[in-house]
Amino acid sequence: MDQNDLELLQTLPLYHLQAMIKARHITVAPHVFHGHSSSTDQTATVSTPVVLEVARYLFDASSIEEFLDELSALEVVLLQELISCGGRANSRDLALYAQTAGLLDAEKKDETTGPERAPGTGGIAIPVGANSLQPPLYPQAHPHGLFEQAIRHLLLLGFVCWGKQTHFVGRDYTSGMHDGVLIMPQTIIKVAQRRWRSASSTSLPDPSEPDEHLYAFQRRLYLYWSFVQTHGQLALVNSGLLARTALRQISEHMGMAAEGEPLRSENDHPQLFFLRLLLMQLGLLAVRQQYLIARPAEEFFTLTVSERTQRCYQAYMETQFWNELIYLSEINVRPVPDPLTPAHEEVVLARQQVVERILAEETGSWHDVSAFIARTKLHVPYLLFPRRYGPRAERYSQGCNPYGWDFRLRRGWLTHREGWHMVEGGFIRAMLAGPLAWMGLVQERQQEAAFQFSFASGTLMRGQSFQETAVVSNRLVVQPNFELVVLAPVSEGFLVKLDRFAERVSLEHIAQYRLTKASVIRAIQRGANAVLILQTLKSAVEGDIPQNVRYSLEEWERQARRIEIWPDATLIEVADSSLLDSFFADSQFQLLFRRRLTPHLAEVIPAQLDAVQQLLWQQNYLPALTVAPDYASISDAPLPVHEPQWRLRPEDGVLEPIYAVLDFYVLAEAILFCEQDPVNGGLRVTAQSLQRALQDGILLEQIIRFLQHYCQEGIPGAFLIKLKLWGGGYERTPHIYVEQTPLLRLSADVLKDLQSDSELAALLGSEIIDGQRLVHVATDKLPRVLAVLRQRGFLPVTGE
Repeated sequence: MDQNDLELLQTLPLYHLQAMIKARHITVAPHVFHGHSSSTDQTATVSTPVVLEVARYLFDASSIEEFLDELSALEVVLLQELISCGGRANSRDLALYAQTAGLLDAEKKDETTGPERAPGTGGIAIPVGANSLQPPLYPQAHPHGLFEQAIRHLLLLGFVCWGKQTHFVGRDYTSGMHDGVLIMPQTIIKVAQRRWRSASSTSLPDPSEPDEHLYAFQRRLYLYWSFVQTHGQLALVNSGLLARTALRQISEHMGMAAEGEPLRSENDHPQLFFLRLLLMQLGLLAVRQQYLIARPAEEFFTLTVSERTQRCYQAYMETQFWNELIYLSEINVRPVPDPLTPAHEEVVLARQQVVERILAEETGSWHDVSAFIARTKLHVPYLLFPRRYGPRAERYSQGCNPYGWDFRLRRGWLTHREGWHMVEGGFIRAMLAGPLAWMGLVQERQQEAAFQFSFASGTLMRGQSFQETAVVSNRLVVQPNFELVVLAPVSEGFLVKLDRFAERVSLEHIAQYRLTKASVIRAIQRGANAVLILQTLKSAVEGDIPQNVRYSLEEWERQARRIEIWPDATLIEVADSSLLDSFFADSQFQLLFRRRLTPHLAEVIPAQLDAVQQLLWQQNYLPALTVAPDYASISDAPLPVHEPQWRLRPEDGVLEPIYAVLDFYVLAEAILFCEQDPVNGGLRVTAQSLQRALQDGILLEQIIRFLQHYCQEGIPGAFLIKLKLWGGGYERTPHIYVEQTPLLRLSADVLKDLQSDSELAALLGSEIIDGQRLVHVATDKLPRVLAVLRQRGFLPVTGE
């Protein structure tokens, strides 16, 4: 017998204990209540000896099982719900759940012969559909209501009791109308669980294939990534959101353009915003210098749909990149959070608790959202707002919650009861209608405010994996007109490969691509070649590749490779071509080389340079090792001997070419700290380009030395001042102070003695800072000097 059960019985009024004994048909010896007040005394409580004696009868397992069999269907459901809540729940919250879940309608159908109503749609307690975002109207307690009568019967049987905080007047303890906490004794819970366990245990079927919603989400991820990959980069504004032009382009490309008003901010389309942040969390997109760029994604998209979905789901559930509290309907949050504000750790924990409640629902059936929120309140009353942060009536005020925000209705203040359904309930709706629905794990019916999830989705949300059925996919048809047709089903991994060297025409049930000279040359510039392209096509083609396509690919590669620049290349040049013939004929030596460029020239794998030297020594050759100058960065090494290439204009920093064709290597170095002039397309030194070079590790002294060497007549004095101001070339702040005469010229020891004289010290001004220089300027020329200094970028300060 549980000690908590004895303490619970001890709080019962004496008259109610006597009523329980009578309802349970228990015969108690007369001496048990000897010495206690009459049952008409409504304030009398039960003593410990009486509790010990009566408990043996009330908590007898056989007696409990007998009365469990006599309970109505509604009473059984209420007890089962209390058990799943841990044995306690608020009575009015339980009534709200019973109303919204249609449990009371089911009871009415058994008593009346009227037309049937769908579960979850009966009653007037809570509006459904268009008004589902309004606070719920709790059902009014009525002494003859179905819920109140069921609770009254359970109280009489002793299967539930009121908590200590509930206050009673007269014989109201037996009433089911109170707004208080209902508690089930632990002994009753154990017997009921043992009784109903076998009937409620069900096994879920093993899923064999993800549903179409999971496939659709993975296709949207691919479309977003491929758009960024194709465009190279998308601009971001200072707030970190996509620029309006890029947002409009991506929404049109995804077929998700907003209806009505045009999109002004990325936050106006949460689904697109979620896709972008999720791709960044997965490492498929990144931000570099206020631009969104694509990262390699073939490894991710070659995974199965279930594996990719599980990675996306884990990224959402375990990280803080998405914040549902920003998207609460009908709720104003103050101060207004930034869209990129990471979610609080309590939000991440709340997600997991909501998913636990979702998985507790029946798989494959539709569930009313309002009923689900009401049920979640029974199980997780402190969702989002832990008890330690203060009273529940103040949890929505700034300073009384872990977020530091004020949660207010748009039309007024929140009570703690309606606040749960608007804030915590809004959070649940944001999950169901947001990330879980977008990822295809949950399906919605907007008009009916209902949701469901499939067996495959439930398996993935439980963190389990399953083996997908092998499906023949990526069946490719290469047509003589250079069109590529991929028959359904099409995997995103194969589309990523095609995107490298072909232009996409359409992507619906089948994928259509076109091979063009521009797309193939672009792929070659990125490291591909005709052999790799043909291998990719052969791996999925049905039939043969047309001969004209094969020849065109090889010809386009030859044209693209007529002039090539290979950085960090290691070459070997021989006088006798037979030496290279012998190397490439040997399978062991062939691994040391990449390709043969000419009969006398071949490319060596840089890591195999030492092995090639050893090989030549074994052949009685003494190779001459020549290292080319490093033009990848400006260094302190002596500059290569070249004549001046530009004239530097001091007014705007433009480098005017002296020759029609500039030295390529010198030009490559200048690009490191210059930007393109929008007027003539040449090079120009600006404050932004200089700062970029400094961030890349190039020193200001190196840039000045380079310009002095390769600019005719060096750097003009006026522009040299700008360079040093932009790059922090002056040791002290760029200020020039105008000192007023007269000045005392004296030695340091004399000045020290004068400053110790109190009378003189009050008459002397500030001392000129040591290390600076004083220059005489005529009074009539001072305004002109100050004007020129300001043009150069200095900030003259006039002393008093």
